[in-house]
Amino acid sequence: MNATPYRPAQAEREETARLLPAPAERDLPPGRHLHHKELLMRQIDQDTPRTSHQPGGPRRRLVDAAAPGRPRRRLVLGASLAAGAMAAVVAVTAVGFHDPATVPQADSAPGASVSERGPGGASPQAVHLLTRIAAVAAGTSAPQARDDQYIYIASQVYGASKKIGADGDGAKAQYNDDGTGTTQPRQAWFSVNGSRDGLLNPGLRSGEGDVNLGKNTKPSLQLPTYTYLASLPTDPDALLAAVYAQNTGVDKNLNPDQEAFQTIGDALRESLMPPQIGAALYKAAAKIPGVNVVDDAVDASGRHGVAVSQDHGNQRTEWIFDKDKLTYLGERTVLIDDDSAGGKAGRILVSTAVTERAVVDKAGQKPSPGTAT
Repeated sequence: MNATPYRPAQAEREETARLLPAPAERDLPPGRHLHHKELLMRQIDQDTPRTSHQPGGPRRRLVDAAAPGRPRRRLVLGASLAAGAMAAVVAVTAVGFHDPATVPQADSAPGASVSERGPGGASPQAVHLLTRIAAVAAGTSAPQARDDQYIYIASQVYGASKKIGADGDGAKAQYNDDGTGTTQPRQAWFSVNGSRDGLLNPGLRSGEGDVNLGKNTKPSLQLPTYTYLASLPTDPDALLAAVYAQNTGVDKNLNPDQEAFQTIGDALRESLMPPQIGAALYKAAAKIPGVNVVDDAVDASGRHGVAVSQDHGNQRTEWIFDKDKLTYLGERTVLIDDDSAGGKAGRILVSTAVTERAVVDKAGQKPSPGTAT
């Protein structure tokens, strides 16, 4: 194992970026602005006091807000501001689908079962685990997907939210729950080559709340299409150079290695991965400094697994895999130490669980029984 972590030189990054398919412009694709605005307004409406005669009562909905100038299927923080005395809500976004359930909790403080770092890079345990995961990914069958079809992803999500208060002082924000809230469903349909409008159902009632995601004609690793993923290099070093080349530096809370880890997580989260590309991404992740192993992590549907993790600030992001099959289950982000909003070490901020992946013929269509993975 190399003691010196692999970081592509600037010239190598620029050359790789030139050879790769052009990434997305640093703006949301058509339809994404509407998507975020629509969910934001629903969140505000949902937090408005309702009279008791309304059937069902208020239903809290997560806001899927993107960081400014950063198009990605990313778990990020967004804010909604309500008029008058109504409090503003800060919500962490995520992905998911199935009936609401209580979010599984961390068994212990997140630092208790984390592997030791290797010299300057990923821990030896992380390198070994990611190598095994890559071998499993490479051995899967390649999905048959035409350009006129869609990638269907069903998942389940929990996202912590904070209430700021009428004075608008975000520094005094406190969590709305104790981390034991309910998960919410999510279904998404992404055009195989991005030429057709995507569709999102963020867990509302059947037939209610579908959002047109628009076309994705300039995909990136942060917001990929299946065709884009299939076009990427299968050499781990070249692929890692591509990952670093697409770092934007917009999120000032992340250093380049942390952003690279997040970018690979973006590519994994809501996609149907070509086998050799998936294998290369896992091998590339094994070269990123600060990547570790968490022996036991739980996804949003309660499945226990082993996790590949990286710390950023007071948070740890974990990609969770089945302990036996080594297949991707989901992702979660937890607090490392207590924070100023009342969260305790180990508190779950975001938890997701991917439950179905499939190729379907049109947006809104669910896969036939036995065809989803």
